[in-house]
Amino acid sequence: MALMQKPIVFKKFRAFHDYVKKNNGQIGTKQRGIDLNLNNACNLRCEHCFTNSPKGDHVKPVLPAAKVAEIADQAHELGIFEWDLQGGELLLRPQILFDTLKAIKTERFYMYLTTNGWHLDAPMAEKLSDAGIDRVSVSIDSMKPEVHDEFRGKKDSWRRAMAALQHVQDAGMTPYLNITVGHYNAQSEDVQQLLEYSKDHNYTTLLNVATPAGMWQKLSDIMVDEEDKAHLIEMRKKYKNILRNLWNPFDRNYEGVLGCNTVNRLYVTPLGDVLACPYVHIKLGNVFEQSLQEISEFGFSIKKFREHSSLCLAGEDKEFVTKYMMKDGTSIFNPRHAKDIFGPEERVLPEQDESIIARSSLA
Repeated sequence: MALMQKPIVFKKFRAFHDYVKKNNGQIGTKQRGIDLNLNNACNLRCEHCFTNSPKGDHVKPVLPAAKVAEIADQAHELGIFEWDLQGGELLLRPQILFDTLKAIKTERFYMYLTTNGWHLDAPMAEKLSDAGIDRVSVSIDSMKPEVHDEFRGKKDSWRRAMAALQHVQDAGMTPYLNITVGHYNAQSEDVQQLLEYSKDHNYTTLLNVATPAGMWQKLSDIMVDEEDKAHLIEMRKKYKNILRNLWNPFDRNYEGVLGCNTVNRLYVTPLGDVLACPYVHIKLGNVFEQSLQEISEFGFSIKKFREHSSLCLAGEDKEFVTKYMMKDGTSIFNPRHAKDIFGPEERVLPEQDESIIARSSLA
């Protein structure tokens, strides 16, 4: 479903485009999206899971639909135009997912679903499209079924994931082939084959860089290095259907960098905690205690999140990772609170800068 088919979304997206253009191609303090972990239960046991779902971490809590509706209203007022519904695996409990979509009022947002594809058959794809989902991201780890299945902890997961992408396309939604890339595979032939496959099937490729979080919390050697990043840029230029949230999607030279999206894309857990991003397990507030605007303003008052970074803080900035992320016991359900980490000297007060957060004039 194209943006043009959702006029409210297109208006907000246009405002985002204009802001980025006027801000020298940088995302600045313009908010972009919500990543919502609605429920953390999952049927796979992925080695790199950043939510610790394979450990059974908080697999029962679900954010109530009424609270989701409040968040959606507040997000719309802030000009947020994207929602990524994540888990866990949300298609394990589809009724909760569809109730949530009704609460969000999908006509106001460009809606994603991130899934492992196991339960995404043709009828489910049609139901998702009818419910207002615009894009479905399916995670693929290899063109070799046995490699993907071993990594995901379940036989036949590769075949189902590949079929899911085709079902998404057939139902008129945009299929995204998600690839996690780290130093271990960024320049591999396997990833190259995935890029070719995605282009040949008219999919969009979404790259997520490996981060030392969740199941990989202590593995800083998985992070991409400078050669890996340079190679990914070359692949971006070659295929032109490859995206990263870090990159500027409006740059026709396929080189521009928006900057790290911390706070620009807020991550909400089933407990209502709001983190700076899915992979930076630093808490900014809780939707049961503060409004989204208050949480966002606090997040952008922290210099590390407010100032432009051409590096993904969680996946490329080793200094940030060492100082703030690699702490025993830290997870999306046990985040460190930003107030306990960043002192007054690491904050920008509202009276010092009136543009801490970009507000939308949209009603």
